Amino acid sequence: MSDTKYSHGKLLLSIVNRGQGERLVSVTKHAGARGGTILLARGTSTSAILSLLGIGDSDKDVVFTLVHDELVQPVITALGSFNCLKKHRGGICMQLDVRYLLRHLAPGEIAGPPIESTYQRSETMGSPHTLITFIVNKGYADDAMIAARKAGATGGTILNARGTGKEEDIRFFGVQLVPEKEMLMVLVGSGQTGAVLEAVRKIPCLAEPGAGIAFCIDVERFMAFGAESS
Repeated sequence: MSDTKYSHGKLLLSIVNRGQGERLVSVTKHAGARGGTILLARGTSTSAILSLLGIGDSDKDVVFTLVHDELVQPVITALGSFNCLKKHRGGICMQLDVRYLLRHLAPGEIAGPPIESTYQRSETMGSPHTLITFIVNKGYADDAMIAARKAGATGGTILNARGTGKEEDIRFFGVQLVPEKEMLMVLVGSGQTGAVLEAVRKIPCLAEPGAGIAFCIDVERFMAFGAESS
């Protein structure tokens, strides 16, 4: 694949009110990003502060923007000046490390060496925030959020999804696979990660095998949109 290359990069995960995703993608493209992916979701926060910022309970756009290292700062700078429309102000953005980013070459760009010689592991020790992602059977995300909130989380974002299990998997694992899924993303302080994971693990509806999984990603950078005063 001579027209592509592997490189190190970042995933900018932005959560804004419904209808703002397209404008956010336009801002990042003007800064050099090649585009973005918009998913529909809903917020679950009951925090008065988060509601004031515009990221409480409501429909959301979740925007995934992948950029290679050279474009991270220009895109972050552009996002820093991004302000949602006054009546829909608010949103957050998280920067996550991406080990392997496969991208097409820009016009005139030369393919780099193999990935083994270009990849350098990102050292993000001491990250102040962690993004915990739970993938559970449909209908369980709200229960997981209630447990996470009791453990100190202030809110989360729920996306609808579907599994890819086959009938053969059901026979092999001996558990009922539910195709309809929900993905719950919860941003917490790094010191809260263990407590939130343990609280969700103990939910009765998640006690059965195949009920859900969770994974954690250190957040390298965190910013809030729409901080300007009226």
